[in-house]
Amino acid sequence: MRRIAESVTLLASATLLVVSTYTTVMAMPPWDNLVAQNTTTTTQERVIIRETQQPPMDNPPAEIIVRQPPPPPRAEVQMPPPAQNYVWVPGHWSWGNNEWVWVSGRWEQPPERTATWVPGQWIDRGDRWVWHSGHWE
Repeated sequence: MRRIAESVTLLASATLLVVSTYTTVMAMPPWDNLVAQNTTTTTQERVIIRETQQPPMDNPPAEIIVRQPPPPPRAEVQMPPPAQNYVWVPGHWSWGNNEWVWVSGRWEQPPERTATWVPGQWIDRGDRWVWHSGHWE
């Protein structure tokens, strides 16, 4: 009986966490400007990490070249899709104004029913990192 009570309490806590997170996300403006997330300091340089949401881009830049590696990817909690046939586009690190910016993942409706999302990626080219934007195929 005690295990059942503990399971019910754990389930209720998890449900409350999901609902409160969803409520917080839905209360935010849809394409908010940059919001300070945290700051990491190293001995050689100061890396500022920020978070943003980015609207879908019709013509993203072909390449972005940066001299320092991006931070490790973040784990993201996916909310339920807004409707059927939406596809999760994962978040990624972007470079702007001499700092790394986390672009949050989002749900997008594919341009065609059979289209699949190819995530963007940072490619290591020796002393520089090159960004190749995600796209629909």
